[in-house]
Amino acid sequence: MSVRSFPLTLRVTVSEATPDEIREHAVARALSFFGAGSELDVISAEAEPDVEADGRYRATVVFRKVA
Repeated sequence: MSVRSFPLTLRVTVSEATPDEIREHAVARALSFFGAGSELDVISAEAEPDVEADGRYRATVVFRKVA
């Protein structure tokens, strides 16, 4: 494997009110990084109440582009 070519993961953190909003915004951010036509794998995803915004949840999602 070349040093110029190696797999990257992207950790995205979003704060939204519903699981669907979390998914939508996290995927949008990942696609803006990897490219609009990219196929993505979700490596992990965790959500918790957002202590800074009542009624919202903070989620961290780790993406990797499918090779």
